[in-house]
Amino acid sequence: MPNQTFYNLTEDKQDSLLKACKMEFSRAPLHEASISNIIKTCGISRGSFYQYFEDKEDAYYFILKEHSKQRQESFISILKEEDGDLFSAITKFFQMTLDELEDEERQSYFKHVFLNMNHKIQNTFTNGDTEDKFLHYLNSIKQYINQEQLSTETEEELYHAIHLVRIVMLNNLIQHFAKGLSKEKAMENFKIELHLLKKGLSK
Repeated sequence: MPNQTFYNLTEDKQDSLLKACKMEFSRAPLHEASISNIIKTCGISRGSFYQYFEDKEDAYYFILKEHSKQRQESFISILKEEDGDLFSAITKFFQMTLDELEDEERQSYFKHVFLNMNHKIQNTFTNGDTEDKFLHYLNSIKQYINQEQLSTETEEELYHAIHLVRIVMLNNLIQHFAKGLSKEKAMENFKIELHLLKKGLSK
């Protein structure tokens, strides 16, 4: 997380620094990203950068966490629009994500995120960097889900159902980048897998 000095900055200066970070993480994956490029873009000294963040990893995961929070809010909003239909909401959410990735800088950023996915990145992206946070995320989602549409019988089964649906979406986003799939093909694959999950695999 940023140091307190970051939060002491004006909103414009915070935005300028974060925009410079996003530009650099869009240019290159985390391990290749350069603090020199970040400070050059936003016009601060290297010493100032370290007053705000411990290192580039600190800035990277802060941005990723903020994005995850925004995605959570968006998903909850869609769940409400879809009257708690989990499968309809996740389909609409996946389509929205694909549409957002048409922005060149956003696409480059998330291409680096997904193609360099590790355990920490995945957990941060899915609001699950700690078990408590993951449970908090699930609790914040479940109240908006129409559980009468699902065959889950216990709260634990519901948690696993939400997790499985999220994994299907995450995997298809990775495949979208890894294989260079079109939006249409990525959506087609996603719908097939989601349909199989919805109806079950056994006869």
